[in-house]
Amino acid sequence: MSPRTRSVASTGRPRSANQDLSARLNAHFQAENDVRRGVCLLNAGRYDEAAVAFSRAAAHERNSAPLASYMAACCSAKGETSAAVEHFSKAVERDDKDVTARIRHGLALWTDGREEESIEALRAAVAVTPESAELHFQLGTLLANRGQYEEAELRFTQARNLDRNHTEALMGLAMCCGIRNAPDEAVEHLQRAQTRRPDDATIGLMLAQAAKATQQLGHAVGVRATMPKEGPEIDQRGIEELLTVIQNEPDFVGAFLSVPQDQIDPRVFSVLLSALQRALEHQPEHAELHYHCGQVLARLNRPHEAIEANERAVGIDPKHVRALIALAHLYRLVDRPREAAERLEEVVAAGVEYADVFCLLGHLYRERGQYGRARSAYHRALCINERYQDAREALATLPPDA
Repeated sequence: MSPRTRSVASTGRPRSANQDLSARLNAHFQAENDVRRGVCLLNAGRYDEAAVAFSRAAAHERNSAPLASYMAACCSAKGETSAAVEHFSKAVERDDKDVTARIRHGLALWTDGREEESIEALRAAVAVTPESAELHFQLGTLLANRGQYEEAELRFTQARNLDRNHTEALMGLAMCCGIRNAPDEAVEHLQRAQTRRPDDATIGLMLAQAAKATQQLGHAVGVRATMPKEGPEIDQRGIEELLTVIQNEPDFVGAFLSVPQDQIDPRVFSVLLSALQRALEHQPEHAELHYHCGQVLARLNRPHEAIEANERAVGIDPKHVRALIALAHLYRLVDRPREAAERLEEVVAAGVEYADVFCLLGHLYRERGQYGRARSAYHRALCINERYQDAREALATLPPDA
């Protein structure tokens, strides 16, 4: 679509794509609500009902995986595992104490179907770096997947001893306890894990199941689950995922902004804003990031801050057309029509001809009693798009002698 005919209100994003994104986000927030309900039921001792709520939340979470995680999964499904094994093997040769390379090498072997080699690779890594909790945990996970639960439990225990905050190791321990029919011990591990990660539906589900099993053995159960915090908080890993996608996918923020306001939770934009602000800490002279920040702030109904963000974008790049147009809308919103018109005049002076721009410019002139200029602007809009009904109707409202 050429600049002469393009509408600045158009997102170019298919309605079905918006609906899909909206559905995924709604599933995420439904999962959050189910987790909170599950915690309440756990604390009330209603373990069956709690398990149902957590199961529903876990299903939502699987169906609404973050875009970054989804993309990573797609990239890893290309059948290039043999090449990955060779790559990570060379990394280990360069530095046999590189824990990350060791783990990736072991997992690549597993993915390539070489399970025994995978386990032996991680055993060798543990021998070199025995103080790494993550190595013990990863080895325990592979052993558990092969049904070697006794040794797996030892590895999970070692991981927990090395890192008391290793939530996944606690979950692994709980699983092993359940397998050897010790649900009361599983409850203890899962209680600690749930306190550390109260918004995790899988932990909640495991805790409800372990509590129910303990109760069935005739043992007293006293679960005191922690309620997740309210608000748009996400962990560091989530922010970093968002940053990566924002930097690599130019249309990522626009995809969220294109969803109708009544179909998306405002918390989404609070999280996006946090990621953008983090990105700006590293790239303060990045005009596009400031513009995106302004768009998100506007969606959060913070127009004055949105104006500041877009002004920064224009300060860095005076011909940033989208920021100039955004400023015009924002200035009009806060009753600064003269400045709104000036920004649109800058867009026109830059040689950009959008029907929407001329129509909005006509509205601004008309509101200030500049009917001749308004008429000219509406005519320009209709020259670009003769079917532009808003411009045609506005033109008809002008005084005939203007």
